[in-house]
Amino acid sequence: MNQIDELKQQLLWVTTELVSECPYCICISDDPQLRAPISCTKYSGSKNPILVNISACLACQEYKKQ
Repeated sequence: MNQIDELKQQLLWVTTELVSECPYCICISDDPQLRAPISCTKYSGSKNPILVNISACLACQEYKKQ
């Protein structure tokens, strides 16, 4: 694994730890190659989640409200 892939994986792990308590994040993929690894119900507006990227998830900041 090259350094960029390792950094992407570490970023995904850190994000997973940060948003683990978010009520809207349903699932976070462990594949660092995905552009939108997070399934979120907040942005979909329904119970069916949509995939969002890490930036959108962290910008939402719902994970801080828990």
